[in-house]
Amino acid sequence: MRELSVYYCAKCGYYAYYQLPQNASCPRCCEKMKLLNMPYQLFMDLNCEERDQLLSREILKNCPSVVARITEPHRKANQRETIAILSAKINELEDENKKLNETVAWMHQTIWDLVRKNENSK
Repeated sequence: MRELSVYYCAKCGYYAYYQLPQNASCPRCCEKMKLLNMPYQLFMDLNCEERDQLLSREILKNCPSVVARITEPHRKANQRETIAILSAKINELEDENKKLNETVAWMHQTIWDLVRKNENSK
């Protein structure tokens, strides 16, 4: 019979014991769990604080940017920033539209002035 192995989730830190790697799926975030390179019995001999430190080191070693992972949900759901960007774009487009409307009005007036001038000269 296979011996138990320790698996941990690199995303949330959850750990569990499995015999088969295909069973190692995190129940919290449904991620595939990673095998801890330590025998089950040695892991069991550690106290809770030592386990936490070991898992923290493993997670940090395998994850290059913890800050990026922590701030990712904020970036995805940052509606204030999105609203600010869109508001600035709307203001820019409104200014451009105003200038274009003024140009069209000026051209329209110029054309009618030339048409009247042409009619008067005939």
